Amino acid sequence: MQLDNTPQLNRGRIFLIDDDKGIVGRWVATSGVGSFQDVGDWSKQGGGVIPPLYEVQNPPPFYKVAVEPINLSHKKGIEGNGYAISPFEVVTKTGAIKRSDLLIHKDANGPGSLGCIVLPLSEFEDFEKVFTREAKGLTEVKLSVGYTY
Repeated sequence: MQLDNTPQLNRGRIFLIDDDKGIVGRWVATSGVGSFQDVGDWSKQGGGVIPPLYEVQNPPPFYKVAVEPINLSHKKGIEGNGYAISPFEVVTKTGAIKRSDLLIHKDANGPGSLGCIVLPLSEFEDFEKVFTREAKGLTEVKLSVGYTY
C-alpha cells in the first residue's frame, strides 16, 4: 500500500501465496484511516496502519495469521469473522507505541481501520473462501507487511 499525508483512504493489496502454486489470491485491502496513513503512522494508536516488522522493536521474522476465525458479529466495525494476527502486541521503534489486537476482517462500517487489515465486503467474502480452502489443515500462515513511500 502507498503511504502519503493526504486525508483520502489509501488502498493496497493483500496476496495469498502458496510456496508451490504461487499467488492463489489477491484482494483490495487497507489499514488505518486516511489521515493516519503516512510514513511513521504505524506509531499512531486509534487509526494508524499496521506496523511493518522492520519498524518494530524485537521483531519476529513474520506476523502470523490464525486460520481459525473468531466470530465477532457483536463487535461494531467488524461484525463478522476476524482472523487474529500475532504477536498480539508489538512495540514500534519510533515513539515506542504499543499496537495490539490486530485482525484481518471486513470493513464493516469504515472506511478504514484502527490498524487492522480490512477488506471491502465483496473482497472479504472471496478472501474467506480462498483462505479457508488454501489454508486447510494449517493453524496459521505467515504475514509480511510492507509499504511504498
